[in-house]
Amino acid sequence: MSTTETSAPGPAAAGGADLRERTEQTIAAFNAHDAAAFASCCSEDTVVEDAAAPELLRGRAAVQRDAERVLAGMPDAHLQLQEYLVDGAVTAIRVLVVGTHNGPMPMPTGEVPATGRRVETPMGIFSRHDEDGSSRGGGRGNGHACVWRCSGSVNGGKERPS
Repeated sequence: MSTTETSAPGPAAAGGADLRERTEQTIAAFNAHDAAAFASCCSEDTVVEDAAAPELLRGRAAVQRDAERVLAGMPDAHLQLQEYLVDGAVTAIRVLVVGTHNGPMPMPTGEVPATGRRVETPMGIFSRHDEDGSSRGGGRGNGHACVWRCSGSVNGGKERPS
């Protein structure tokens, strides 16, 4: 994991949930390509908004299907935690999505065919948490940048410049 910055301006989450640990478990599940374990970090009634997802993600099963969609398009995908912020029961993280676009990627505007290009793109993830630390939902930003880089529309599909 890369160097991260942490801030905790607000009170701890209800029930004493360790949201940092929960966040790291969620990232580890994704990096292990375990979509079910990744989704299990969400509550059953979670709602996640992601402009790169074909539809609003409602419920744990939808989060699992979305993780499977991303992993099918980038089978070696992993997340690198860059920054972690918490305010009460709300977390905001910045991750770097890294992978190779070796499979089709369904998008709201249609399927992006595999290009074989390596991708590194930042993403922000904002979550509200239950008392037990489960994510009740939130939003993810900059997912389209990943697809634009996969397709070669940004930076010629090359790796992120240094």
